[in-house]
Amino acid sequence: MKKLMPHFCEIIKAKIYFPRTRKTIPLQEIIMLEGMINYTVLHLRSGRRVLIPRTLKLFEILLVNYDFLRTHRGFMINCEHLRSIDREGVSMILTNNLQAMVSRRRRDKVNERLHFQA
Repeated sequence: MKKLMPHFCEIIKAKIYFPRTRKTIPLQEIIMLEGMINYTVLHLRSGRRVLIPRTLKLFEILLVNYDFLRTHRGFMINCEHLRSIDREGVSMILTNNLQAMVSRRRRDKVNERLHFQA
């Protein structure tokens, strides 16, 4: 895979490694990624939040081969942490009672990926 941002981050053995800060975060620890303009907040299983100065689009490209799904312009979830989805398909409840929205235009793609009946 072509590196998007050299020396920013890479995935090694199912962990995101940030060389500049020498921080390593296992992918299974990430519950949800939340985009805030040019920053991304990683919500972890422990309840901690990690602020990364990169856009959610970069993480969407980086995590394309893993069990992550972009549900909204501002949210990307780890499908392993999905607890429930409401009947209308508007919001999802994740581990630690985090809530992610599902956009109207991505609803069909989300249902197809999660094998729900539309």
